[in-house]
Amino acid sequence: MTSANEEWVGRLPAELTTFVGRRPELLDLKQAFSTSRLVTLVGPGGVGKTRLALHAATTARRAFRNGTWFVDISPLRDEELLAPTIAAALNLRDVSTRWAPSVLAAQLVGKQLLLILDNCEYLSYACAVMVDALLKECPDLRVLATSRQPLDVAGEQLFVVRPLPTPIPAADGSVAADLDGYDAVALFVDRARAADPSFALNADNARAVAELCYRVDGLPLAVELAAARIRHLSVQQILDRLDERYGILQSGSRSLAPRQRSLRSLIGWSHELCTPEEQVLWARLTVFSGSFSAEAAEAVCTDDEVPPETFLDTLAGLVDKSIVSIERHGGSRVRYRMLETIRTFGAERLSATDSERRQLRRRHQSYYCAQLSRALESWFGPGQVQLMQWIAAERENLRTAIEFSLGESGTPRMGAILGASLGGVGIQIGLVREGRRWTTDLLDAIPEPCAERALLLWIGGWCALQEGELDEAEATLQDAQTVARHLLDRGTAAIATALLGSVHLLRGDLSGAARLLESALEGVDPESLIARVLVEIRQGVAKFRLGDVQQGIDLCRDAVALCEEHGELWHRSEALWELATMYWELGDIDRADSSVRDALRIHRLFGHLVGSAQCFETLAWIACRRQQYDRTARLLGAADAIWQSTEAAHVPRALGHRESTAEAARKALGERKYGEARRAGTRNSAVANTAFALGESPETAQDASQPPMTQLTEREREVAELIAAGASNKDIAGTLVISPRTVEGHVEHILAKLGFTSRVQVASWVASVRAGTA
Repeated sequence: MTSANEEWVGRLPAELTTFVGRRPELLDLKQAFSTSRLVTLVGPGGVGKTRLALHAATTARRAFRNGTWFVDISPLRDEELLAPTIAAALNLRDVSTRWAPSVLAAQLVGKQLLLILDNCEYLSYACAVMVDALLKECPDLRVLATSRQPLDVAGEQLFVVRPLPTPIPAADGSVAADLDGYDAVALFVDRARAADPSFALNADNARAVAELCYRVDGLPLAVELAAARIRHLSVQQILDRLDERYGILQSGSRSLAPRQRSLRSLIGWSHELCTPEEQVLWARLTVFSGSFSAEAAEAVCTDDEVPPETFLDTLAGLVDKSIVSIERHGGSRVRYRMLETIRTFGAERLSATDSERRQLRRRHQSYYCAQLSRALESWFGPGQVQLMQWIAAERENLRTAIEFSLGESGTPRMGAILGASLGGVGIQIGLVREGRRWTTDLLDAIPEPCAERALLLWIGGWCALQEGELDEAEATLQDAQTVARHLLDRGTAAIATALLGSVHLLRGDLSGAARLLESALEGVDPESLIARVLVEIRQGVAKFRLGDVQQGIDLCRDAVALCEEHGELWHRSEALWELATMYWELGDIDRADSSVRDALRIHRLFGHLVGSAQCFETLAWIACRRQQYDRTARLLGAADAIWQSTEAAHVPRALGHRESTAEAARKALGERKYGEARRAGTRNSAVANTAFALGESPETAQDASQPPMTQLTEREREVAELIAAGASNKDIAGTLVISPRTVEGHVEHILAKLGFTSRVQVASWVASVRAGTA
């Protein structure tokens, strides 16, 4: 997912270039929405359906209380991924065990929003079923779809998107006086000026511009690709190449519509204008799904034909030629993406050499396996937030690599760490259904007892636990125990046992949980810090609830201390919340308040909504004890909004406290005031509710997308500043009067804490901190 926190204000990709023309279409589109709740923009590839939809949605934002939301369907090829993809885009948590549009519909009831589904032709039937279900169940929902064909859903209003108006060349060679009044010409001029600021429409080039726009049929993508060449060619040279060398309007498959043939030919022409190295890289980049990073592309796509030392220049050349687009994600994160039409063209060239395609897919798979293996080995420490953000950004690529592992490559054991990572992120953000699916598919392909099977079993069991499927969780975790013990893997066995302890706790079997966890605590491998913390937290809960109050608190405190020692956050937040509930039950309200606030701050960093809901409720219990009943009701509403959207399993013992707290607040405020305060919580975004819970204003709430400077020690901050200044390790050692070996240690710690892999990333981050953007 993109943002770390849910906001019912919408999410649309930023418009990075000027929106040109389309005024009549925008007015007609507005009129269409006044009579229909489903409008589908149809037209050929490259005609500008997506851009028109985005601009219309941007201008209509204020009309939708709960925002305008964009979902790109083009990376998907599996119908079962549609529901979780839409849920992720809207920050909903679909934890159902099957692909069911009704589950999403139930979560959107009462929300007034506009949902943009882009490129529906890739999953036309699934999109039709989904849209039909959403419109029937959600009366305040409207859908704007783009597709190359109708969805054929009842109530659908088709909106045909046509090419931009172009001037018709006169037989005598003259041009219209109002040439710049044609949208295609205006678009060409705008994009040409972006490529070369000195470009101007004048008497010398007017005829060539008019004819060029006409000959490419006013297709926006074709116009933009042509305009991008202005840096290297004159308009007449571009036109001459169209006519004499490439025959754009006449070439292309006869099975395609004329405008599609034009676009296809123009893309082919763009391919010819690329250097041989750029052509090779273009084809190779199609191995990626969705977006990708420069680091990943370099690792997967470089060799003697595309050398690492020239890779960035080659990639920049593809960006300059509008083959690859740039996406900026806050701070210093830059990713790249291809339009699907361009990607398809490149993939066809790659498919022509089948052995190269397979080799690239193997390198793609190996890259992501290696990245995750290194990251997860150091999971218990700094960099967790950045790792989760990376996995979310690479979700499409991880899916592709898993599919390759299960299919063509026949290497399911390599796919295990990929599936486990998607399962882990599912636990983090509540989208556990997809994680369970991948772990199940991979387990079916890995029947033999091995480390990969043990990993998948405990991740799959944890996913089932999150859904409240206790019987399935127990069976899966017992299998994980068996495999781990067979392998003499004490750490994995202890993790599985700790999670089995959770099963017993949720069933109310405190004595059984305590006995199970006691044996795990005695046998846990000292090197397995995750296992130790998981066992300590659950044993602390069991002991506390059995009456051994101090030991229960001490065990959770030990877990917090161990996490703090290693810079660990995820499990620390769990231990802090458990401590908060213990302090609250003991009447130590101040300690409870301090612990739960610390837990909530961590949940905000991760975008862990279920954890945030638990913290909202605990803070509501505290507010009620302090007789702050209006705050109590609002916090309960904030929690309810998350529970309703996630369908996650509620902790039974917390549910009892919630009900008694709600009853006390309702009695103190009266039904009307209680309802008003609760609705303030349900209607606000998670960002605003978190800021309210912590006593912050939404405007000053911390941006969780960037690591805070305070995450580094004072010495590490000094080293980071010198790295940003371009200093080498030797230079830093001389400046700070420390040994080069000590400098190496500081650099390693900085990279680990910030989740970075290079000094360049550190330098960029320091610059963003100085500018106030991190």
